[in-house]
Amino acid sequence: MSPLTSGLSYAFVEGVLELTLYGPFAILFSAVVYLFWIRGLISRKRPTFFIFLALLVLFLSITAHWINAIIILYHAFVQLDHSLAVLFFITLSSPTAIIHFILVQISATITDGLAIHRLYVVWSRNPRVVIVLPIIFLGSQIVTSVLLICNIWRETVFNFYDVSNTSVNVNFVSSLIINIYSTGMIIFEMWRTSGAIRTIAGSRSSGKGLRKVLAIIVESAVLQTTMTISNLIAFHYNPPLSSALTALQPLVFGISVCLIHVRVGLGWTTERNQPQGIILNMVKEEAPTPTKEYELEGGRVYC
Repeated sequence: MSPLTSGLSYAFVEGVLELTLYGPFAILFSAVVYLFWIRGLISRKRPTFFIFLALLVLFLSITAHWINAIIILYHAFVQLDHSLAVLFFITLSSPTAIIHFILVQISATITDGLAIHRLYVVWSRNPRVVIVLPIIFLGSQIVTSVLLICNIWRETVFNFYDVSNTSVNVNFVSSLIINIYSTGMIIFEMWRTSGAIRTIAGSRSSGKGLRKVLAIIVESAVLQTTMTISNLIAFHYNPPLSSALTALQPLVFGISVCLIHVRVGLGWTTERNQPQGIILNMVKEEAPTPTKEYELEGGRVYC
């Protein structure tokens, strides 16, 4: 099978997968909207209002990407014959290809921005955790995204991977560092919090709720990180596969983000509103009564 024919096959499989995955993503997003609504998190007076707006923009961009994918598939596999379909897919300057790529970059930037915000919240809104490394690499990702969008207007598949090699690598690596850093810092903070709760409560089972939340958050971040690593490897060793993975990226990232924010809507995640953090608040309590409830975002602990 020639590389061009292989690329056409990848494009068809990617299109079918994208059409299939949009259903679960739409259900998850609807669940997020419902949970945010009933908990009053969409109120303009709450900081979560801006998170909801970011999720809404992400949903709209992914939906537009999905609609564009339907148009591309219909045009390539219904209206055109095989040779013209191949030519259609290798011409990156076509309007549908440009729109597809722009929407991929928008969704990736929003997803990484939400990952940084999640890190900021878990660390009790400590700006020192997010200012240096994540913000620098998010800026790098935005700059390289703009460069890639500008380059794609005048390139084809044959020279895109040569001309834009540096920009693509920097873009992928920036996103990868953001995800790995955010995941690692969240793991560390939740592990530290869980250990402190077990010490204060004097129970081995008191950290189970937090460990479950940690598993969900880590799994979601691993989904994003795995997709980015796979795409980076495919870019160097199998460009047609990389093109298909890039097209699938918005939906995979969207599902990952919605999995996290469904738990936010359920109140099962680590969001601490007190600047000193939940551990300090627990230490300051003197002789809590047996019915005293301590709110934890991984569940509730009764002392």
